[in-house]
Amino acid sequence: MEQSPTIRVLVSGIIRVAYTLIAIVILGIVLDRLLALPTWMGGPWHLLGLIPFILGLALEAAGTHAFWKYGRGTPNPVGHPERLVTQGPYSWSRHPLYLARHLILLGAAWLLGSPSILVLTILLFLVVQRVMIPREEGRLAARFAKQYEEYRSRVSKWVTLRRRNRG
Repeated sequence: MEQSPTIRVLVSGIIRVAYTLIAIVILGIVLDRLLALPTWMGGPWHLLGLIPFILGLALEAAGTHAFWKYGRGTPNPVGHPERLVTQGPYSWSRHPLYLARHLILLGAAWLLGSPSILVLTILLFLVVQRVMIPREEGRLAARFAKQYEEYRSRVSKWVTLRRRNRG
């Protein structure tokens, strides 16, 4: 049996995600400046970006907490969960952490009026959708077999608006 994750593994994973998101935002700002792109949101409307930003932060925290509490693991690949996590935000999304990170970036793009951050977020979504999720779901299917297939049949990849029939 694997050892339970340490706080250090959890914190290092959180820091890694934060650095990645910050790097994407900084890259977007730099691209906006280099390409002399105008901001696409001005005035008080840019504050609406707080909605996806805060929702993303809350979802990131809830997903990380679910990994820790129910799976005895972390989102950090070094301390992956021992059990399949299907509680918390995982009861309505198979990938709430990816969803959270896209919401954070969308909120940052909106808050800063940055077309480049928006484009980078869309590109990241495509990479996650086409490369990362299939690889991750393959590993989960190999580790948790029938339990994962049942979970996958009932919870959608991004957002489950209503429960699917189990039959």
